[in-house]
Amino acid sequence: MGNLGGYQMMTTLAKKVGGPVALAVVTAVSGWAIGRGAEAGGKDLFKAAKDAAKKRNARCSTKGQVFDVMSDGEDGKGLVLRAGDQYRVMECDGEAILIEVLDGTNNPYFTSSQFLASVSGFSTGEKTKAE
Repeated sequence: MGNLGGYQMMTTLAKKVGGPVALAVVTAVSGWAIGRGAEAGGKDLFKAAKDAAKKRNARCSTKGQVFDVMSDGEDGKGLVLRAGDQYRVMECDGEAILIEVLDGTNNPYFTSSQFLASVSGFSTGEKTKAE
């Protein structure tokens, strides 16, 4: 008797769609549409993940460079740079920059590229608008 419920459901569905052949067509088309949708979503997800990984692994063009500090500044997170200090860029990740203050005692520091550009010759990579 346990199988009778499934048989009854299939019979009822077949009657609603116009017979067993129509039910087979509806089932096949639905399966195809679901499969194509999953494939398209999977491709988009893969492409987005690949683009994010490429952006994350972008080369840090200033890595290893030493910069001279030209004006005093404090980033508000514990990093204080004074004119005459030097720092080396250790790593970049978008806006976050990991630096080593040469002859510093509390290395390394994470700071923003804007802060570094405000106290030294560090380039943020942003194009400035000519006035």
